[in-house]
Amino acid sequence: MAQGTDWATTFNWYGGGKFLAPIEEIDPGYPTRIRVTSHLLPTVSSTPIIISGVIGMEILNSKDTGVELCDREDADYFTVPISTVAKEWVLGTGEITYWQPTNITSYTARCHLRKKWYSTTYLQELTTENGGIVLTANDASIQLQLTAVQTAALDFDTCYFQVEMISPGGIIARVAQGSITMDREITK
Repeated sequence: MAQGTDWATTFNWYGGGKFLAPIEEIDPGYPTRIRVTSHLLPTVSSTPIIISGVIGMEILNSKDTGVELCDREDADYFTVPISTVAKEWVLGTGEITYWQPTNITSYTARCHLRKKWYSTTYLQELTTENGGIVLTANDASIQLQLTAVQTAALDFDTCYFQVEMISPGGIIARVAQGSITMDREITK
């Protein structure tokens, strides 16, 4: 986080069920275009996806990291930033697997920034009610944000956070946690 500037970070809550389907077509090139009819990928952001079983274009198969980021083109096509130029796909091979976004319609969220995990006081509270958290249902994105005025007032080297989502029925799910390092403002 850069002190004295607007700050935001966004992540997605993928827990809405596993999607598995065979690949129907691969258009070689860069990026590589893949067809899976009615793939249900979100329209707003890149989605982590596992590609496996592809023959002839083995470079598409997910490696040690387990995922590639893909971008939805339409209801049947998506692209991956992998070059398959001069490769020939063996028809009928390959499948995709990914976790669909959680349905976060009508959810609220809360997050505290604390100097230590065990601190009883917090540096900043972010919620959907105070505008510090923005939820987007289409891709289950959760954006934490602070204004330049808010970051200028913060004093820490490293702080810790945890994000909780609250369902319309009041069920609480902890979906993210981490640390933030402050890049202190010099010119004021």
